[in-house]
Amino acid sequence: MGKPALEVTGASHTFHSGGSNEVLALNDVNLSLEAGSFVVVIGLNGSGKSTLLNAVAGALYPLDRGKISIMGKDVTRWPEHRRAGLIGRVFQNPFTGSAEELTIAQHLALAARRGQRADFRLALDKPTREAIEARVVGLSMGLEDRLETPMGALSGVRLQALTLHMARGVPPTVLLPEQPTAEPQSGAARTRPRC
Repeated sequence: MGKPALEVTGASHTFHSGGSNEVLALNDVNLSLEAGSFVVVIGLNGSGKSTLLNAVAGALYPLDRGKISIMGKDVTRWPEHRRAGLIGRVFQNPFTGSAEELTIAQHLALAARRGQRADFRLALDKPTREAIEARVVGLSMGLEDRLETPMGALSGVRLQALTLHMARGVPPTVLLPEQPTAEPQSGAARTRPRC
């Protein structure tokens, strides 16, 4: 048996440590997943599910203690952008991982370069555009004639499906979907992207 695809050892994180609002979000969490495994993390609101996903992705808050390894590489102190070549992520609110003003084609081109050095001049070259068109036809969502449509114009269901497709554009070692079956937010409930 090889190295686990994902291994979390002794992961702990406290918000507002030492203050009157101190919250222990992760307490010595251990998790080991083999390649091809599928795990569902269930818990009440505020139980640390998102904190665990953020810790694995390298987003927002570093661990107070513990270790995160992907395919045997210690990524605990790697920033989020460095982990991006190994991790695909789908947020509960798909607008968190997208920019409303960018087109479908632009999003898919960027997703195809996840984990690589950013070079926007080449992001939508002819071979990339042809590959995107072929992939979109394969989704059977009727988007092949809408590649220049801004992402913000899509329905919540189409947007959620496209962000899942983007997360898998460069096959990740670890895929982190956050509540992928939840009803996507729409209309006034949409929040501005973090990009």
